[in-house]
Amino acid sequence: MSNRDVQPFQFACPKCEERISFVFGQADAELQGAEKVEGFEAPFKGEKPFVDLHLDFPVYVGKYEMGMTTFLRVTQELGMGAYSHLNQRLHMLNYLHPVQRDLFSLITQYKRGDLDSFEKVCARIPGVTLTSRKKQDVLAALYSATSIMSSPFTIHEHNAEISDVAPKIYYWLLDNHRDKTIEFIDSILSNSFLKNLHNDCLSLYPKLVSMDLAFRPALFYDYADTEELGDIPARMSTADFETCNNFYKDLAEVFSRQITLIAGINNLLKRGDCNQFEPSLKQTKKGTRPGLESLDAFANVDLGNKIDFIDKSFYAIHLGAIDNKLRNAIAHYKYDYKESSQRVTYYPSKEGMSREKFYEIQFMSFIRKSLLLFREVHSVNHIIKATLFLCVLVLKKDI
Repeated sequence: MSNRDVQPFQFACPKCEERISFVFGQADAELQGAEKVEGFEAPFKGEKPFVDLHLDFPVYVGKYEMGMTTFLRVTQELGMGAYSHLNQRLHMLNYLHPVQRDLFSLITQYKRGDLDSFEKVCARIPGVTLTSRKKQDVLAALYSATSIMSSPFTIHEHNAEISDVAPKIYYWLLDNHRDKTIEFIDSILSNSFLKNLHNDCLSLYPKLVSMDLAFRPALFYDYADTEELGDIPARMSTADFETCNNFYKDLAEVFSRQITLIAGINNLLKRGDCNQFEPSLKQTKKGTRPGLESLDAFANVDLGNKIDFIDKSFYAIHLGAIDNKLRNAIAHYKYDYKESSQRVTYYPSKEGMSREKFYEIQFMSFIRKSLLLFREVHSVNHIIKATLFLCVLVLKKDI
């Protein structure tokens, strides 16, 4: 059993695909999709399928072994050191569950610009302190909240590294390309690109926390010895694909906009002008690429091509988190989901009325991709944070 206060479980019958669900920790919860077997005598003898459910770890489906609990199975595979670290992150998720409403409210009030309500919510959340209503202190309180929400899902060392490097990049740009850097900042402030991008990022944190049940077992693969990201064969004990599919699409859309910020900074670093892309990438057999004429034009390029058009990026993008075929199939509702095996079949090609070309992925693999993509979004949000503090503390800009 997990230490979560309410534990909903579900799986599907491999014969009829009927969803079976039940909840521990909720007085009025009923077993749905199945009936209790009266007078059942353990142990399981193999006459029926055996499913070992646990919210925090991948589902085990196979032969029943007396005494082989999930704890023993996981610690044997990971070792006690890795298990203990993973368990700490799972406990952090348990902390988030009862305070998530206040955390969500804090982001809502910040986006609304309601400092009275923002201050009241800050006072209710342990670890979030609003020392004054100065813009830098409001941002500090806000990022304390996003840090709390993201900490179980992200890698601390990576967060610390990018938080340290991002301000140094801006200081170098101000020393070497001051006028063009300030011109870049002025442009993303005047067209509200920075504000809109920041708000888009903030909207993703509550969605992630609200889906913690799906992401709990995906954390296991941070510690497992091997991982085939494209086809992790494991299953999970709760949450269905329909409740999670749009989150990956939302992550990809926001990350695509973040790449525009990355491209602008990269162009400044390489060529001293946010609008100047690598000349060799601009030319094609038919002429000049329209999407590389300026940073504004680049914003309209699709995610897959954006990554290809950034030369030797200062920010290393985790390409394994990005699956444009999957994103497009979700966006156009071209997929099937088999509940019992938790396998997603998606059809990303334009085939008229036919559906012949397809790809398959396990639901666990899909959630793992979503987790990795969120980490990318969160990492770039540290660069957004550095940009905002640059505006407020160094350039004295109104954001």
